[in-house]
Amino acid sequence: MRDAGRAQRSVSSETPANSSSGTVAVWDLPLRVWHWSLAAFVLVACVTPNTFDRLHRLAGYAVIGLLAFRLIWGLIGSRHSLFARISLKLRAAPHYIVGMLRGETGRYLGLNPAGAAMLVVMLALLIVSTISGVMQVSVRFFGVGWIEQAHALSSNAIIALIAVHVLGTVWMSVLQRENLMRAMVTGRKRVPGIVRAAAARSVARQNPEPEPMANEEHVSVVPDLPPLRVNPTLGAAKPARMPRSLSIHDKRLGVGR
Repeated sequence: MRDAGRAQRSVSSETPANSSSGTVAVWDLPLRVWHWSLAAFVLVACVTPNTFDRLHRLAGYAVIGLLAFRLIWGLIGSRHSLFARISLKLRAAPHYIVGMLRGETGRYLGLNPAGAAMLVVMLALLIVSTISGVMQVSVRFFGVGWIEQAHALSSNAIIALIAVHVLGTVWMSVLQRENLMRAMVTGRKRVPGIVRAAAARSVARQNPEPEPMANEEHVSVVPDLPPLRVNPTLGAAKPARMPRSLSIHDKRLGVGR
């Protein structure tokens, strides 16, 4: 399949693999530091309102700085940090989430469509919460009802979204048999099967003795494409049907050629 071949070449050339551990670099260090720093400061902000107001404000200002960094890093960061293809993933998110709830999901090296939707909603809520929080303690907007309500509602929504994020991460880890939380610590994820199989074929050509070849894992390693599916009756892989909303991108990405 030509799109799988492009994905294979893209992964092998842009994300250095570790042959000994069978992993590939995905999340860069700045993004990982940002992720866990944001989690820590949001947690502090959630447990300190009306009790430790000074600490609560400091945590809020730290979150504002982290949001500014993420918006910049989304433009100049590494491949899997960029916002460039978020819109394409958002269009595929509803179909992907329905499949995920049924236990049917493909593997993505970067954010899957559900993760992309989670990122956009979380960033939006954090922006509303922090800006309304700053306005709430200013002289001009102090005591304004709608400001206080916006801050309270967005903060509560963030707490709920964090719970969904944690549960979703655990659920995806079970479905894909991979510790995604550890991946955000190490920055590395398991090498997709199509890449492992290609590496095994390359070694087999150089080595006269045949080596066991890894089973190909039919996944999407290109963040913009839906996961590849297997037809057990035919024993061959074919791509899942592209959502209609993605069809305008098919020609550009080389799908269907």
